[in-house]
Amino acid sequence: MKTLFTTLLMCFACGTALADCPVGEIEKALAASLDGLKKVEREVSDIQSTEGGVWRIFQAEDGGLVTLLRIDGGESGMGERRLSVVSPDAYGISVTCVDYLRHAFLEEGGPNGTAKRTTEYFYYCGGKLHLPPEQFATMDGNYAKAGADAQSVMITDKDVADVTKGLAR
Repeated sequence: MKTLFTTLLMCFACGTALADCPVGEIEKALAASLDGLKKVEREVSDIQSTEGGVWRIFQAEDGGLVTLLRIDGGESGMGERRLSVVSPDAYGISVTCVDYLRHAFLEEGGPNGTAKRTTEYFYYCGGKLHLPPEQFATMDGNYAKAGADAQSVMITDKDVADVTKGLAR
């Protein structure tokens, strides 16, 4: 009886924790248009490429953080990370990698364009990466590490720490 009670309690607690994470709202925030929001730009100090990078900070009228973009340019592709906030305890990060058809500085070889674009999405509640039970997910073993890396770049980077200080870690 004690084991049954403990099992039921754990199932209820886990179900409540999953229900408390507004994944749908976070997903909407990550897809929302940034038109009409106040934008501030800062250079990225830890440059990943000769092309450099830029932070774009999008704020609501009250000055609160809505979305933070980090764009890193490159000769053979580019990267974009987007953090969008639902609340200080609920936010998401998308990490997009774009590979070009050819090296950007080659004159020969035909037209340039996008060969591949991949995006990974991470959802955070209470500062912790939301991981659904394995039977409901198709993630590989690297998802948690990639989520921790994305959170580290977007939340704790010295370039934007002043903007993200109110978010749960």
